[in-house]
Amino acid sequence: MTRQGSNGEQAAAPTTRAAPPPHSRTTQPTAAEAILLGRRVPYTVRVSSRARTLRLVIRHERGLEVVVPRGTNHARVEQVLREKARWVLTTLDRVAHESALAAPAPLVDGRTLAFAGRHLTLSIRTGAPEGRFRAALTGEALTLTVADLSQDTIRAALETWYRRRAREIFAERIAACNAAYGFAYGRVSVKEQKSRWGSCSRKGNLNFNWRLLLAPLPVLDYVVTHELAHLKELNHSQRFWQLVARACPDYLTHRRWLRHHGREIHF
Repeated sequence: MTRQGSNGEQAAAPTTRAAPPPHSRTTQPTAAEAILLGRRVPYTVRVSSRARTLRLVIRHERGLEVVVPRGTNHARVEQVLREKARWVLTTLDRVAHESALAAPAPLVDGRTLAFAGRHLTLSIRTGAPEGRFRAALTGEALTLTVADLSQDTIRAALETWYRRRAREIFAERIAACNAAYGFAYGRVSVKEQKSRWGSCSRKGNLNFNWRLLLAPLPVLDYVVTHELAHLKELNHSQRFWQLVARACPDYLTHRRWLRHHGREIHF
């Protein structure tokens, strides 16, 4: 995602269609629209109890989001959009270009797939009942038997197989990474989080994004280590990063890889 603060160059004033007031109690995003330098731009306004200043966030999945502290009025949102119009348009164009480049390649016979540090060769067969599939992993070959050869059918079957294997893989990697700490933790869940690779709750429950199976194994281990460290330091203080470095000395390299290549983790 890309962020901008509330200071910036002057640009032509946008016209906006007002969203429900951002000072309302709800924290659900509300939709709005602006005309920035003659271009129609939809966006959402989200009230955050943690926010101290207004900021603009552009995500590949959601587009432009204006995050505001509780009590911010819509006039302030309009002011920032006026100041940041040129940055918003440039960044939206760049993000759209990156999204086009990151579009998934077709899933075909012989396609190579990353899997927890391994590289599997995909073999696709038909013959499964409608809505069902079979998967067989032999060495580095993954044979997927599906009902038809549509990309939606193949992708759904493959995702289901990865999700099923993810719990086993994460259990192994947590045990390996936790050897440096010996921390106790709660429930482990595997999900598809939209904007996080992992998380740790105050109750010590760990959550991971199954798509990390498509990342290099050291990157997966970095995320596991990151969340394990939160069991002791539920923050991102200097003490937290020192704790991460104890088990993952190259964490900066892996963190940088995720930042630059995270959108490419798909099939």
